[in-house]
Amino acid sequence: MKQYLDYIGLNRDIAETPVFTTFLPLEKDQIEVAEKYLEYLKEIDHYQKDRRATIESKNSQLVGQASIVTSIFSLFVPLLIGNLKSVSLWISIPLCLLFLLIMVLFLLTIIHSIRTLEINRFKYATRSTSSLTKETRSITVIDFLNEEISDLIYIINHSTTIDNDKGQNLIFATRCFKIANIGFGILTVTIIISAFFFKNDTPEVRIKNMDEINLVIPDTISNYIINLSEVDTINVKIDDTLNIKN
Repeated sequence: MKQYLDYIGLNRDIAETPVFTTFLPLEKDQIEVAEKYLEYLKEIDHYQKDRRATIESKNSQLVGQASIVTSIFSLFVPLLIGNLKSVSLWISIPLCLLFLLIMVLFLLTIIHSIRTLEINRFKYATRSTSSLTKETRSITVIDFLNEEISDLIYIINHSTTIDNDKGQNLIFATRCFKIANIGFGILTVTIIISAFFFKNDTPEVRIKNMDEINLVIPDTISNYIINLSEVDTINVKIDDTLNIKN
């Protein structure tokens, strides 16, 4: 059970702590090396932004799909309750439990995915104009390159941890959505198979006091029946146990 709860994200691991490393500044005769460092970091930052956009897009799609499926799936509630009244408990209880489990999984899909859309939960680091406007700003090329490299290292380390958290939400949401769809297929097949074993009992009306019923026989010669509705077969049983006791 613990493995299953971990698999669907109910036992989530503690969020990763960003790893910040100290960058050793390069000397003024290493400008070319600093530019290569900067180009390398910009490629990593660009890749991370593309990965982030993909994760957020997939989470948004999953929220919409799961919401639609959940709305349609909830329409089966009155149908399921109405049709299971005449079924034995050995069949109705497992079907109801399976139905509730599938509904919970669909809701978990929405919950996991929607966490990514709560932008107030994620605070990204970014570049700032203060690097150029502060009094202690860099005045040489190598100093500015060193500062830019340090900023990008901090930004990449910080954003990678946040994006990994968003990716984890997508993984858990996808797992829940997959299990829910498989469960929905199993539920559908089970209901179809169980329908062959449903017994439609003919409704019965039990009459205890036959003497209190006044039967009026209509004149079928002069009376006509208008808008006669078809009625299913009904069994009428007269309970004369009270008369026997008297």
